[in-house]
Amino acid sequence: MTLLFAGIFVICLLAGMPIVFTLAIPGFVYILIQDVPLVMVPQRMFAGADVYVLIALPMFIIAGNLMNAAGISKRLISFSMACVGFFPGGLAMVNVLASMFFGGVTGSGTAEAAAMGSIMVPAMKKQGYPDGFSAALTTVASTCGPIIPPSILFIIYGFLAHVSIGRLFLAGFIPGVLIAVSLMLTVYYLAKKNNYPRGEPFSIRKIFIEFKNAILALILPFIIVGGMISGILTPTEVSVLAVFLAVLIGRFIYKELEWKDIPKIVIDSAILSGSILLIIATNNILIYAITLEQVAEKIGIFILSVTNNKFLILLLINFILLILGAVIDNLPLMIMFIPIITPIFKLLSVDPVHAGVFVVLNITIAMSTPPVGTSLFILASIAKTDLYTVCRYIAPFLLAVFIVLMMITYFPFITLVIPNMFFD
Repeated sequence: MTLLFAGIFVICLLAGMPIVFTLAIPGFVYILIQDVPLVMVPQRMFAGADVYVLIALPMFIIAGNLMNAAGISKRLISFSMACVGFFPGGLAMVNVLASMFFGGVTGSGTAEAAAMGSIMVPAMKKQGYPDGFSAALTTVASTCGPIIPPSILFIIYGFLAHVSIGRLFLAGFIPGVLIAVSLMLTVYYLAKKNNYPRGEPFSIRKIFIEFKNAILALILPFIIVGGMISGILTPTEVSVLAVFLAVLIGRFIYKELEWKDIPKIVIDSAILSGSILLIIATNNILIYAITLEQVAEKIGIFILSVTNNKFLILLLINFILLILGAVIDNLPLMIMFIPIITPIFKLLSVDPVHAGVFVVLNITIAMSTPPVGTSLFILASIAKTDLYTVCRYIAPFLLAVFIVLMMITYFPFITLVIPNMFFD
């Protein structure tokens, strides 16, 4: 029976069916064959989406879109320019640093790729950087978005794996910084090798001026995470606070958010939130079938039959996620795969927070790889170039992030040091 609905799933996926149906049909067929009452279908869908913490998801999406429209991105870019623009390849380094800062605002890799790409790619092109280089760097730099808190993918992982979202948010700080540092070192090497231009000379005065302009955007992640770890606010309440702060900053402080823009932002956010929740709901039908068929246990037994070495198993899981992420979009992959691998992590005694960070990073890296890499397509479109040209330049940046992934996978201290400071 397991092979049957696995085959149905693969057929639906290869046929290019919408992911909602790809997830629902195998579970529905299983229910029909097993002669389970059909009322179980809407019941499992409702149970999948009827979770209080998921209210935070649409609110964080709205907050990110509001902040994106509030002019925060250009202030973060100006501050980044003052900090690292004087290095060789200065504007490329600004791209990376601003992406790290912006990740603390949007929580979404695709939103970050679109926002940063629309500003940075034309600017880099004007300074003489190759189109493929600019698009490739911005694509991989967008991996900071889902790692630096707040993170939409961490919210979904916390819900699916029953892990504290506050701990996951804290665990993302150091990995996010490591990704940015690794990419900036790669940029420095390539800039020296290819003689890419520097930016303006270093100026302490300019750093202070730009820091003052960007300070509200820079402290937002700390306000959001601080409200959660203090115990004063739940993730849902923090998401509402994020929306309030986005409107306050964008409309009354920066004065770039117009009232007329808000309805469209809310509608766009509602459409995205609705699609995510529908995927979660239909996936619960598949999870029901997976649970009855003990698929997670069978996969765990298979992996353990290959090797009982914990380090090799973690490496195998990383490669499976990277390969699957190349053909399945990030959100459906998370929703499908996390219920399966969570029991394996328990068997291996892997901390669920530590596992959450490297699982999300794997899936985020896959957003930058063909053939389904969402960020890759977005940046190729913005740069007005083809995927082949972008992929010619992307390998060094993917290698840099992969090294960070291996560090995070095998050195739990990197992810757990900050959460352990605030939680017992």
